[in-house]
Amino acid sequence: MFIEIKPKFSTKLLKKLIKETSKYSKCVFISFKHKNIFNLLKLNKKTKVGLSFSPPTTVKSILKKSIIKNIDYLILDKSYIKNKKIQDLKIKKYFYTIKNNSEFKKYNKKNNLIFENL
Repeated sequence: MFIEIKPKFSTKLLKKLIKETSKYSKCVFISFKHKNIFNLLKLNKKTKVGLSFSPPTTVKSILKKSIIKNIDYLILDKSYIKNKKIQDLKIKKYFYTIKNNSEFKKYNKKNNLIFENL
C-alpha cells in the first residue's frame, strides 16, 4: 500500500506516522516532497519509501535520485513511460495516473500502473 505524504511533515509527525503504521508490513511512503522521504529514512533506514516525480523534472534528475541508497521505488508520471533510460533503471517503477481503459491497454505491458476510475 502506498501512503502519499503531500505536505512537508515535521519530524514529530513523521515519527508518529512510522509508529502508527509499524504493524503493517507492506506500507510504502511516497512523496513529491523528497525531504519527507529523506527524513523518514533518517528516523528508520528500513522504512520502505519511494520518490515521486512529475514534469518538468528532467530524466537526468530522476536518474541521479534513483541511485540514492534505501530508495525502494520511483513513482513517475506516465509521460516518462517511453523513456529508455527510465525503463532501463533497475529500481521498481510505478507510473501514474492511468485514467481510462484505453490508456491501461496502451501501457500495461511490462509496466506497473497506478490508475483511477478504471
